[in-house]
Amino acid sequence: MIVMINHDFFKTYPLDHENHENLCSIIQKTLTCIMISYINGTFIDSTAASIPVNDLGLQRGYGVFDFLRVKGSQPLFLQQHIDRLYRSLEYMRLQLPYSKEELITIIQSMIHQNQLQHSGIRITVTGGASPDGYTPVEPHLIIVQQPIPEPPDNMLTSPYQLVTYSYSRQLPEVKTTDYLMALWLQPWIKKQNAQDVLYHSDGWVSECPRSNFFIITPDNVLVTPDSGMLKGVTRANILSVAREIMQVEERSVNLEEIRTAKEAFISSSTKRIIPVSAIDDMHLNTYSSNSISAQLFEALRMLENKN
Repeated sequence: MIVMINHDFFKTYPLDHENHENLCSIIQKTLTCIMISYINGTFIDSTAASIPVNDLGLQRGYGVFDFLRVKGSQPLFLQQHIDRLYRSLEYMRLQLPYSKEELITIIQSMIHQNQLQHSGIRITVTGGASPDGYTPVEPHLIIVQQPIPEPPDNMLTSPYQLVTYSYSRQLPEVKTTDYLMALWLQPWIKKQNAQDVLYHSDGWVSECPRSNFFIITPDNVLVTPDSGMLKGVTRANILSVAREIMQVEERSVNLEEIRTAKEAFISSSTKRIIPVSAIDDMHLNTYSSNSISAQLFEALRMLENKN
């Protein structure tokens, strides 16, 4: 991270004893921080980063990505994210000139250079600068890091509503850069006073655009869809900790089954777990620190701390 100080900083905030207590917050508001990114073999100031206009990610939306949280200098579940990225690359017939180990070294170097307290790293790989605008060529690798809020230590229990929409993503098992439907639906979602959309096909639930979906049955069984969606890293970790305390099922989930669910929640790398209070006209139970969702949230948080 390159730090640039406004010339008027010391005139506005002289370094006397009265200012010491708030110095850190003052600096954060006054400094301009330039993040370091990585593009095609080079670390570069993010404001100067660029890709060719004939890049297939721009021209055709052909690309994959992965996103992970970084806590201090520690990238969380990095190996799992890299493994998933390379699975996506293989499926999309894109080949990087880096091994997994080399890519991990690049990411660790970026973390060291940017020195952020809590951040997210996005790794994007596109189809490259195609001469005919249609045929994938040597991929472009773009890695960016940005500050993000740290998730709370306790699960949020404020109302969180989903609305359902009949839609199946293209190549749902791949983390592609295609979020066309999710973005197009945003005005409609807001009009429904909801926070997100839950996709389904003929009543069979798959996923939210950026989250996996779970229910807890009246018999305290954790259930999550097993097909037609992206299998998230947080999803895998939730299933891992859940198997130690309860029965887990990966199978098809119908909208009608949600009506009898004891709890429901969504998960992602940035959210951990968010309990769902309503889905369309279906209202679920009130959540507390004693909810099974909250127990899974705490188990997941402890797993992060061990990572």
